[in-house]
Amino acid sequence: MRHGESFANVSSIISEDMNLYPLTERGVEQILFSAEQLRGLKFDGIVCSPLLRTRQTAKTVGEVIGLKVTESNKIRESGLGPYNGYKVDDVPKLNREDLGMETWNSQLERMRSALMDYDGSYIFVSHALPIRVLVSSFLGLDERESYGIDIKLASMTVIDVEHEKVYSIGTLLLTDRIRKLFSS
Repeated sequence: MRHGESFANVSSIISEDMNLYPLTERGVEQILFSAEQLRGLKFDGIVCSPLLRTRQTAKTVGEVIGLKVTESNKIRESGLGPYNGYKVDDVPKLNREDLGMETWNSQLERMRSALMDYDGSYIFVSHALPIRVLVSSFLGLDERESYGIDIKLASMTVIDVEHEKVYSIGTLLLTDRIRKLFSS
């Protein structure tokens, strides 16, 4: 799951700051809507990035569906290097490595590693690019091939890690087919 709308999103700022940019009122409403989609489904826990917007998202979801939240630095926001805190439009149109940002492969390694840390069905609350990186790896896509994947705010992406199958990408509504995967 991606976090809900934060003040960074509203301001078009990219940020990996831990305690800046909380959820907006709209972001909380988005998360409550997504959390309702998860009510009644069976999960073993919630794991979230340590950034404020993801902690708030995970806490809200946890309260709605009755699960404890654990933090993992492995699913944190993409490393932004010297561009942390910049407006999106002010970042040069170069590849991440040339900009001194965390590489695609680094994100992939840590996201895949995070999945291996947990046995069972978990909700991972992270950020758009790390989720896109992870989904792309299950689909066999590289960074350029994945540009069209849109991970919307408060959306849910469902992956069966054991069978390496992607069931949804950036959805706001879970289908009956997905619900059956997590039925009690």
